[in-house]
This record gives sequence, C-alpha cells and structure tokens, in this order.
Amino acid sequence: MIDSHTHIDFKEFNDDREKVIKRFFENGGEKMINVGCDLRSSIRSCELAKNNENIFASVGIHPHDADTVDKNSLKKLEELSKHYKVIAVGEIGLDYFRNLSSQERQIEAFRLQLELADNHNMPLIIHCRDAYNDLLDILKSYQTDSWHGVIHCFAASQKIAEEFLDLGFYIGFTGIITYYKDRSKLGNKPEIYRVIENMPLDKILIETDCPYLSPVPRRGERNEPLFVRYVAEKIAHIRNTSLEEIEKATSENAIKLFNI
Repeated sequence: MIDSHTHIDFKEFNDDREKVIKRFFENGGEKMINVGCDLRSSIRSCELAKNNENIFASVGIHPHDADTVDKNSLKKLEELSKHYKVIAVGEIGLDYFRNLSSQERQIEAFRLQLELADNHNMPLIIHCRDAYNDLLDILKSYQTDSWHGVIHCFAASQKIAEEFLDLGFYIGFTGIITYYKDRSKLGNKPEIYRVIENMPLDKILIETDCPYLSPVPRRGERNEPLFVRYVAEKIAHIRNTSLEEIEKATSENAIKLFNI
C-alpha cells in the first residue's frame, strides 16, 4: 500500500508519531507522501522525509492560507522544492466552502504555485472544494498538453472526473467514500460509486488525509496511514474486484506519478 496523502507532521501525532509510522510499514505499508499545506508544514514534511527512507514530501500552501502567499513565501517554496525528497507541489488549490481566504487571493496563489510546479516539471497535489468549475477553467487556460498530478479527496461527479482525466490528472479517494450508504439494490447508487466504477484503474490513488477523514469502521478516531487499507477495500468492493488488485494498481500509479 502507498498512502499518497498524509499529514503525519501535524500535532495530533506529536505523542506517538514514530509508532504510527512503524505500524504502517510493519503492516503492508510501502511508502507514504507527507503533504505540506503551509510553509511550516512543508518544512516539517521535508524533515520527515529526510529521516525516513520510504516517506516522501510535497511542499505548498493550501487555499485556506492563500493570504500568506507572497514573494518571500514563494522564494522559500522554491528552495524547498529542490530538496531531494520533495516529489510534488501541493497541497494547493481552491476552497470555496470555507473561504478562509478570499476567492480572488486563492486564485492568485493557485496560479503562482502552478507556475512553480511548471517551472520544475513537478506533479501537483490539488485540493478543491465547491470550486471545480473555476479550477478547471484555470488549468485549461494554460498552454500545456497535459498537466500531471492528482485531484485530492475527490467527491464530485462523473463529468467532472472525466474532465480532470482528460487533462492528465489522477483521482485520489479518501475515507469519505466509506461514509455513503449503499442503496444500489434499491436503484439509488451514490454518485461517487459510479465515478469509482468507471474510473480507469491506472488513474486511481488512495489517500488517508490523516489525521482527518477516518474511514468506516474507524470513523470518529484519529486517522492514520494504516487506515488507507479501508479505502482500498471499499474501492475493491465497489469495483467487484480483489483488494490485492487495488493495492497493486494504486501503488504502481503512485510510483509512476511521483517517480518514487
């Protein structure tokens, strides 16, 4: 298993971080990517990656903190992006659900970090909530044949998924997919199930987003990388295939996308 989106540097793991990491790698975990969401977490991600062979880092500033993106922060991100264990720019994007930074500032910060990734030919880890149309418009506005990266924690429609696939993106699924009640036998299948059923297997990544979004049956607990298995199990169930097939495919996908 590869957990392609963790925040193991967060304070929720201060008391047992090494135990959590060890538990993952001793129970089927292969690699994990610790994702930066501001300057401090990006620095911590680099430190974690430097000290753990199978942990990799990304650097970026989340749309919640778009107001902090300026020349100095971009310069620091530029420096961090050169770290030998940094494999992506992210978590960047748009979040119109909480709007902790203005939409205008979010768009500006997103564009600036897209340019950073483009300059270094690095994959993107993109956060999007209630902003898919604007995000797609921005990505399509660039003169590039194909972006590479992942749409983190995807929870939109089949049509939106297809548009991202056409742009060259992978789709990341988290424990959110375990929250839906399956009423398929009653003809009421959740839309996200249809997305997963129709998703090309070579474009799926599995994520925890720990310490958040703990999957069923661990919902309500602190999430951790080991729980990515429940995401893989749910995808296998929806696609009517084996857990082993999903683990193998998603690991190969992460290795290919992030070159790890």
